[in-house]
Amino acid sequence: MTPIPCQLAAFVLLTVSAPAEAAGRSIAVLEYRGGVSAAAQISAGMAEQLQRLTSNTVISVAEARRRLGPGVDAAVARCSGSAPCIARVGQQLGCDEVILVGLSTLGDLIVAIQRIDTRTGKVLARLADSLHPRRQIEEQALVSYLRRLLPPTDFKRYGQIIIHCARDGDAVFVDGVSQGRCPLPPLRVSAPTRYEVKVTRPGHAAFVTRLDVLPDASVEVTPTLSARTRPMKWYQHWWVWALVGGVVATTATTVAVVSLTRKPESVSAWLDQGQ
Repeated sequence: MTPIPCQLAAFVLLTVSAPAEAAGRSIAVLEYRGGVSAAAQISAGMAEQLQRLTSNTVISVAEARRRLGPGVDAAVARCSGSAPCIARVGQQLGCDEVILVGLSTLGDLIVAIQRIDTRTGKVLARLADSLHPRRQIEEQALVSYLRRLLPPTDFKRYGQIIIHCARDGDAVFVDGVSQGRCPLPPLRVSAPTRYEVKVTRPGHAAFVTRLDVLPDASVEVTPTLSARTRPMKWYQHWWVWALVGGVVATTATTVAVVSLTRKPESVSAWLDQGQ
């Protein structure tokens, strides 16, 4: 068969209708090699990308071997791609789903991938691809496989904001949206994202901070709210007394000027009378 460049040569995708899955499942990546040595890192690479791009718990081929022993490869081979059989292996691993990577050669490298529900033994999605056997499968191709196999919600990553309120009843807002009143459970938010957290209490100045939340991480904050001081009466402000002082000073100056102005006039009149 004519060599094919390292790109998608034939791509087939079948998705079985299923309810939308929630993020945070446990997924095992297993592989079956029909005497194929090419693409040695495909399963490990898929597990790595699955861990990086989603919030699911991932069991790699190496971890599966550690849990069930080296016989796990023989068990997968005996299944010959049967979904119910692979589901039983997944149940032994304690995972919700299995992504089975099957490799064979027909001149080209044939990659056949199934996503299997371990509870029902049903295939949730499958795809097949044909690649040049002497070239490594790039990261971009692995990401493309995963995005076609898994629901879009899996690629939304989350973190937590944990607020330790000093007093029950404080109102909490995240980016201006009310989250209720303390005490609150950890707030699950999309990540990575920066959020503004505001905590209010009657008679106190609001507490406002900005937090950077990373995927699969928790950020804790302990708000400190200061009591507002009682407002001053209008006559207690400094500028009121400054104005009063200015008026008094101006009046005194005017009186002094008038007195000084009138004195020479009276002296002049007295001198005239003396003459």
